[in-house]
Amino acid sequence: MTTSVDAQGKVEGNTLRVKGGLFLGSLRTDLEKRNFYNDIVRTEYNQEWQNNQGLSLINDWGFDYFQSINAGILSNLFVGLHLNRFGRGYEWNSFYPTGLGIKEADYRLLYSDINFGVTLSPTSNFRILPKYVLRSISQTMEGSYLGLGAPAYLGQDTKNTTGTSGLLGVGFEFDLNDRATLFADFLLFGPFLLNSTGSYSSEQFRVSNAGASFNYANGGYTFNSEKLSFGASIVVVPKLRLFLSFEREYMNAKAQSPIALSFDGNQFSTLGTLMEFVSATAEHRIEVSGLKFGATYDLNL
Repeated sequence: MTTSVDAQGKVEGNTLRVKGGLFLGSLRTDLEKRNFYNDIVRTEYNQEWQNNQGLSLINDWGFDYFQSINAGILSNLFVGLHLNRFGRGYEWNSFYPTGLGIKEADYRLLYSDINFGVTLSPTSNFRILPKYVLRSISQTMEGSYLGLGAPAYLGQDTKNTTGTSGLLGVGFEFDLNDRATLFADFLLFGPFLLNSTGSYSSEQFRVSNAGASFNYANGGYTFNSEKLSFGASIVVVPKLRLFLSFEREYMNAKAQSPIALSFDGNQFSTLGTLMEFVSATAEHRIEVSGLKFGATYDLNL
């Protein structure tokens, strides 16, 4: 997934590099595992969510601005903004002792990265780009459930998370010739300087021929990121590059000190409340992996 490599090719002078791409790959949210905990209370077993594969359009849209320095091996200072958007329509089934649950959810993951860094050029065709990344993420999930059996039920589930964190990363570039460049990019450590903060909320309401139930949780939300990317870019016309890369990224996330409540009819459910708390506070991963294809265009300033 995918903070982009900050240059993916040599820049000349003071340059604004505009970037955009398409992402084709898989996305698994931490909310899938959290949903699993909630349903155990109802002796309901969820299958894995389907449709995690897909194409995400206008992914990693943004820019990097490079200020020429040319002080020894320090060639540039840079700052950049990158926006990523992933959407999936998940489907899955669940099984309970006397019935089948048919479930679906609309899911969106948005995250933005603000990058600050420098370009080090120990040789004319090799560059190192250490950077500091401010990342903000948000997730939304709206689920609808239908139970066919005893009890039969209709349900709705809404989950939202937000988070902000400071991360350290580094990129590497090697020019094969004047047109082609190999690159790799890593997020190595975080939170750094800016501690991870955010919010988590979950509401699930279900009506059945046996009554109604309601689950609720609200609290803080934290995450850290690990990322690997490598690929190649090529100049097709002056200032315009095409790039192709493999991206793999994990964001490990959990809620902090949430308020959790569960009601079965008008009765407070101790077990349901405990599982709602466990659902929120267990650490799970947002996982993204796949191929990214895109283009960059340089504007000399």
